[in-house]
Order: sequence, then structure tokens, then C-alpha cells
Amino acid sequence: MSSVDTFELIIRRQNADQLVPFLLALDKKDVVAVRAKTKALRRELTEIRQLGISTWGRTGTEPQLVMLQLAGVATYTRKEMTGLNERLGIHWGESAVRAANEAYFFTVAEHARPNWLAEWLERQGQGGPWGLPDYRLLRELEARQLVAYEPAFFARTLANWLTEQSYHRREKQPVPHSGEKLLRECEESADTFRRDLLAFFDYDTSVDSSLAYTDVAQQYVRWLDVLQHLVAAGRLDRADLLTRTLAAMRRDFRRPLLTWFKNLFLALQPTAEERLARQQELVELLAHAQPQVVNFALDQLKALWLHPEFEPAPLLVYAELLVTRQDLKTAQRTLLGSFEKLLKRAPSLAPDLGRLAVAALASPDSAVQAKAGKLLVAILQAKQPLLTPEQATDLTDSLGLYADLLTAETRQQLVGWLSPAAAPQPTEAVAYAPHAAFVPDLSAANAVAPVADWHELLFLTGQVLRYNDVLALERWVDGLRRLQPRYPQDYGQQLLPYLVQVRPSLKGKVDEQTAAIIASNGLSGHRGLVEALLLSWAQGFIVARVEKVNVRHDQDASDPLVLVQQRRFVAAEHHLRARSGLPLLSTPSHAPHWLAPTTLVDRLLTYEAAHTEPDPADLVVALARTAYADAADAQAALTQLPRLQSAELRALLQWLLAPAMQPLPLQPKHKPSVLKHLTTRLSQLLPGNAISSSLADAWPWLWAVAARTRQPEGMFEELTAVVPTDYIGVVRPWAPGWHFEVKTNTWVEQWKPGKPTVTHQYTVLQFPSKYTSQTPPSPLLLYSQHARFAAMQHAGWVLPLDYRFVASLVPHNPAPLHWHVVRTAAWADGLESLERDVVQAALQELLAPGPAFTEPTTLLLALGLMHKVPACRALALEVLLAACATGRLVPATLGTTLGRFLANEFVPVQRLADNLQQARAIDAATDDALQQVLDALLPELPVAPLRNTKKLVELYAELASRSGRLPAEAAQPNLRHWKATATLKKAIGELV
Repeated sequence: MSSVDTFELIIRRQNADQLVPFLLALDKKDVVAVRAKTKALRRELTEIRQLGISTWGRTGTEPQLVMLQLAGVATYTRKEMTGLNERLGIHWGESAVRAANEAYFFTVAEHARPNWLAEWLERQGQGGPWGLPDYRLLRELEARQLVAYEPAFFARTLANWLTEQSYHRREKQPVPHSGEKLLRECEESADTFRRDLLAFFDYDTSVDSSLAYTDVAQQYVRWLDVLQHLVAAGRLDRADLLTRTLAAMRRDFRRPLLTWFKNLFLALQPTAEERLARQQELVELLAHAQPQVVNFALDQLKALWLHPEFEPAPLLVYAELLVTRQDLKTAQRTLLGSFEKLLKRAPSLAPDLGRLAVAALASPDSAVQAKAGKLLVAILQAKQPLLTPEQATDLTDSLGLYADLLTAETRQQLVGWLSPAAAPQPTEAVAYAPHAAFVPDLSAANAVAPVADWHELLFLTGQVLRYNDVLALERWVDGLRRLQPRYPQDYGQQLLPYLVQVRPSLKGKVDEQTAAIIASNGLSGHRGLVEALLLSWAQGFIVARVEKVNVRHDQDASDPLVLVQQRRFVAAEHHLRARSGLPLLSTPSHAPHWLAPTTLVDRLLTYEAAHTEPDPADLVVALARTAYADAADAQAALTQLPRLQSAELRALLQWLLAPAMQPLPLQPKHKPSVLKHLTTRLSQLLPGNAISSSLADAWPWLWAVAARTRQPEGMFEELTAVVPTDYIGVVRPWAPGWHFEVKTNTWVEQWKPGKPTVTHQYTVLQFPSKYTSQTPPSPLLLYSQHARFAAMQHAGWVLPLDYRFVASLVPHNPAPLHWHVVRTAAWADGLESLERDVVQAALQELLAPGPAFTEPTTLLLALGLMHKVPACRALALEVLLAACATGRLVPATLGTTLGRFLANEFVPVQRLADNLQQARAIDAATDDALQQVLDALLPELPVAPLRNTKKLVELYAELASRSGRLPAEAAQPNLRHWKATATLKKAIGELV
């Protein structure tokens, strides 16, 4: 019997007692054959297959998998180590069985001494804590010199060790006081743990989340408990631990890990003397990017201001950065309040403190400004002068630089030192008004330049694969067609670096293998369309690949408009395969995605000259992108229309490009062809909707899209003859409507004394007409697809990546897409990161010029301004300012929407107020727009003022003082009611 047969017999019929001697005696000439058999047996025994009628699993037993791992350790090289894809020891079992398997492993490992063992262990651990080995096992490997010491890996393994105790300490009967026993075990092992335990402070580990559950419900042992126990037992030095904790907080760790170090420092309860001895380390934390670290440092320092040994000079250096950061309102209030104490202790610091207080006046937070103003008054009004005359003059002069930013309360505090020129004067009457009609920029400066040569096309290929630039993708697709006759002979080789990005397995392959890998399919989604076009290009466009991409993968998670994009790229690939040289009709002629009417007509004439019928999906996107509002270009296109042979195209474009709106021509009853009827019935049985390539069957949908593009909110009764039913977004615009609903969750906390009942209430948005099961008559109806989108209240995971490409298909009328974003990604406050990414992607597209915001767009902006994530709020604020500059903002609609959200307690008032504060004093038009927003917002609030309503009223009063305009009539009743309350009386002042 050969060695391979003996090995297989042992694996299938025997156990590790027979395998270990076999591996130790294995001849070198048989290693390769046994290695191959090991890999084959591993595939066979670990493959998931059907075992019974309704059961699936592997056929290999735990002892067999242990033996295969031993064989891998003995025979594998670094190349094959990737086949060992399970955690070391995962099949070893417990107690005596585990000890025996561990002994077998060390026997084989010390004999073979694989040079890849350490690399393999780290590679397994990269997948998360479940891939890390047992810590004691790792230390034994180090002791036997099988692996070298690597601090970060050993620290991560030790951090995970505590969690494993919940599994390796299982016994049939509960262990009394198991938590105390575990702490004593840690104390006894302190000498073993110390080196790697101290490495917790240098590397990112799971120490913040690892814990061992005890036999008592809801009780567990954390590393925080272990460290406190070791300090109390004298096994760790308390002073060293305090210092290391502060040093760890200076690192760029995860927020939860930084919170853990903060809690550790507080749990050690440092005395004032211990904090004073570490004042330099605490002060250095003030430069940290995380607000929680800065707030923690200031909390530890604020009790030391008056201590004679406290040195304020380093603090003042870091304070320069603190007072100007926008994310540190709490820290700034704490710092400025503490400066008043510091001023009493060290009056000589008055010039520096005054300069810092003036810099803090730029904060949009009224409380920060109030603290800064109070400090300045204390400096400038001191009984004994704290400043020289020159210093006092410089300080008062610098106040004038910030006069426009001062709130009414702070201005009142500092009025004695503000020059008359700096006093707020009514600004020149500049009334903001949204633009009546948007006209895209079709100037030569904004024209899209065609791809010039091969080198630019190759460069664009890299840009396209980054998947973040719509215009680059459009130019690239057009460049493939434009430069097709001039491809270099070796262009396939030049494309190889880009192909490797799509197919990583191409790396290092020869020609035959490369061709086979490129020919394979399996692409999906919008990104798959781009990759398919690249692979088709590499094959010389000999095979149609784009139409085979599955764009409706992951349970309908792809956006429905991706299907239209697929048809466009199918048409592009068809022209490339036929070498027709015809462009896509819908390729933008002007940035970012506008199509000049004259360009569209020229391309249609080119198609007619080539006796080629336009693709319906390409034509419908071209209509949706046509800049019909540019009067000069539209008129020039109208003069060319008689040259078109197609009467249908002439009539459609004549209506779309007409200078004034005209009634929609009556459409005949749509009677699809027999072939169309059969394909429609078939498409209903298949995933996704097929788009007909027949232009004759598409005319009704082209008219419907053209009408909704020209007049997004219009009513088109003429189209009732086109559609079999009154489908959403055809005859009338899609407006699902929305209202608030309060949800209540109640649960009993069984583990707490008395088993209290907890009730949690939160407000969500509900959409009465949020879903329809009716299939749209055609995928060409761009503005009707999202009404039927199946993933309600669940944003598709690919939408953040695809959004900019999808939005570019409907630039004139993105309202349906915005309804979709609000319904799926912003229906409640504090949703997950996926929803946050969708909202950010949608807001990003609103920064450019475009049509005035409709209801769903304004709703999206309102939700962004109130979003729980600061990055979303900041982006929404940019959108607000950009919309004021471009005339897209509709202030009354935004104000009413925001007021409804606040009145229903969807979000805290302070979150919105702090964000709007940052938009003031930029220019007169923005101030007027912001005042109009508040004119509409305040009447929506309840008579009983909500918490922090004062912040909104203060902003309103400041804007009114700048503009000289009285409060809106609708806002005055609430202001009068609120003026009777002590908290708002001063803020309202002379408004009413």
C-alpha cells in the first residue's frame, strides 16, 4: 500500500493516534503526493451538501478535520496555507480531548516547523476575533520558538482571551462565584499576562468589547474589572497605568476604544495630585480630533486651574485651536468658564485670555458667545486695569471684526466697546426669491470635450474604474466609439493593468488562461455594466456581454433605473460590435449631464443617414437630459427639425422645444404588437422588466417622459389614452404624501431588581401610498419606477455607490428619486450607516445648479439639516448655502417642513438651531432666505415652547435686526405667547 493510500485510510477509518506517527515518518519524496491528497480530502469532507430531505452540512467529522489540519501543518508550503481556512484549535473539543489534540499538534508542528505558521495565524486573525488562536496556545507556540513575538497580534489575542472563557469554562453544573474565580485566575497569571496586557495601550484591540459571562444572568467580567482587580492586588502599578491610559488616549483609536480608556482612567479615581503630576499629558489631549477626548481632558483639568502648581502656558497654546473648532461647543463653554477662574489667579494672562475670548466670538453657538462676552467684560471692566492702553485698544478694535457674527445677547454685553461703525445696521434691502425657471449652462466653457487620443482614453479607463465620476464614464463610453478605428495593435496588453482590477485572478496568468478568465461571466449591478463593457473591449467586442449582467441582484436591491442604464450600454456595445461609429443620443454635450437640443437633433440626423433606428432607452434618457429651456439653442434646433424624416420624432421634439408650453397632442390608444404582447407577458414571469428595442412600441412612453420632463408637476389628461390604467407618474405627478406616527416599544428588564417595565417612544415618517404592487407599463417610464420599488423602508446597499449615476438620468425631475430616498433612508432619526450613506449621496448631488427644490427635495434637505450624523448636517448646510446662491431654495416650504418636524419632536430643537446658526451673516441674500425660513418655521411650533426654542428665537431676532424687517404676521402670535415665559422674554425683546 502506498503512502497516499495509507494516509487516506487513516483519515477515513482511523484516528490521530495512527496519523501522528505516519506524519513523523513520512519520507520527503512522498510529501507532495500526500499534500495533494490532503487538499482533495479537505475539499470532499468540508463541502456543504444535502445530507437528507431538508438537511445540509459537511460529511467530515471533527476528528477527521483535526487530522487534516495536522496533515496541512506537516505538508503544506506557504502557497497552500490559504487552504487552512479555519481557526487553530476550533475542532479540538474540550477538556481531555482538547488536551490530547493540542499535544498532537505540538508534536507535528515541532517536527515540521512550518515557516508560514506565524503568517497564517495573523492572517486568520485579520477576519475578526473569532479567527484568533487561544492566548495560552499562542504563548506556548512562542515558548517552543514556533512563532516569533509580534506585539500587536499578541495583544489582540489576549484581549479576545476573556471572551473565550465563556466557552472553555463550561461545566455541567453552575460554578458558584465564577466571576471571582476568574479574577483570581487572572491575578495568578498576572506575570504571564503583564507584557501583552500593557500592549493594550499601544495597539487597537477588542479590549473594549471582550467580556466573560458568569453563571448569573446579565453579569460578566470585563477587562476593566480585571485591571482594577490587578491594581488593587498590587500586581500592576497604578501610577504607570494612569500614565499609559493618557498616552493611549492620544492615539487615533476607535471611538469605543477611546471611551474604554477614559472609563479606565475614571475607574482608577485619580487624586488631584495625580492629575496635577500628569497635567502635560492631559493638556496634550486637547489637540485630539475626537470631541469626547477633549471634553474628558478639560473635565480633569478644570479642578486644577487655581492650584498653585498648575502651569497655564501650555494650556493656552492648545486653546488657540480649541476656540475655533466647530465641533467643540461643550469644551469651549467649559474652557471659557474656566478662564474666568484663571484670570483671578493670574491677572497677567489677561491679554492672552482676551485674544482667545475674541476668537471664540466667531462660534455660531450663542452659549459660547455669551461665555466669551462675559470673559471680555471681566477683562475690560476690571477695577484694576489688566491691560495697557495699547492692549485695550487692540482688543476693542478686534471686537469690530466679529460684530456681524454677534448674537443679540452678546452684542448687548459688549455694546460699550463696539464702535458705532460696528453696530448692526439694517443691511441693504436684498430680498431672496427662488428662480422662476432654470436654464442649464450651454456655453462653450461648459461644453464636454471629446476624448482626444488613445492616451486620454486609457487614463479615463482608470478614472472610470474608480466609480465616482458620471461625466468620466459618459466620455469614456463615447471615446470607445470615437477612437475605435485608431486602437493600437497591442491595446489588449495595455488594458491588462485595468483588467486585473476587475478580475484579480488575471495576475500572473498566460495568454490562454487570460482569455478564459476574461470570458467568464458573473457580473452584477451598475458597476457590473462598466466592467462588462471593459471586458468586452478587451475581447475586441466579439461577444455581447453587457446584456448578460444581472442588474436586479440581491433581492431587487439595485435601483430600477439601472435597467435603463443597462439598455443604453447595450446599445453602445451594439454600435461598437458593428463598428457603426454612431454615438449614443443621450451622451451629455455640456457638464454635468445636459444635452443641447441642437446636438440631439444632429445625432438623430446621423442615425437617419445611417438608416438606423434609435434605441428607445437611449432616446428616453436623451429627452430627460435635453436642455429645452435654453431659448437660443432650442430655436436653432427647431429650425433643423424639418430635416428629420420621422414624423413622430418631429412632433415630439416640436412640442418639447417649443418656446411656450402647449397642450399635449392627443395620443391614440396604445395597441402593442402581438410580439410586444408576448414579450410583456414573458417579462412579468422573469426577474426585472425587459425593455423593448422597438421604437414603434415606445412612442407612448417617450411622450409621457417628455411631458413629465418639461413640466414635472403638470397634469396630462391627454395621456389617459396611452396607459391602460392611471399609473403613478404618468397622467399626474407622483406625490405619496407623508405624516408622523409615534411608535412605542415596551419591554421588561428581567435582570434588574423589581423587573421594571421600560417604554420607549419615537417618531417616524409614514407614507400612506408608499407601495403599489402594480408593475409599471414600461421600464421607460423614468419617473414611475420608484413607486413600485419593493425594498420599502430598506435602502439598497448599492444605492450610495450608484446614486450619482442614477440621478444623472433624470436631471430635470429628480423628485421621484428623492421621494424614494426619503422613504427608504430617512423615515426615522438615527438609522444605520447604510441609510446615512444614501442621504449623503443624495445631498451631494444637490450642490450643483439646477431646478428649484420641489417638495421631496426640500423634505430631503430638511432631514439632512436635522440628521443625527454631524457629517450629514454639515453637508446639508452646504446644500442650503449653495441653494441660496443658485436660487434653488424655496424658504417657505423648507420652514414649514422643519417646523412640522420640530412640533412632532422628530429631532431635538437644538440640533437644528445649532446648524442654522452657522448660515447667518454670510451675505444679505442668505440672511433674508434664512429669515424667510424662520418666518414659516415658528408658526408651526406649539404654543408651549419646546426645549431650546430660545436658540431659534435668538437667531430670528438677530436676522430681523440685520434686515430691519418686522417678523412675519404668521409668526407673531407664537412670539407674543412665548414672550410671557421667563426663558424667552429677553430673547424676543422688541420683536413684538
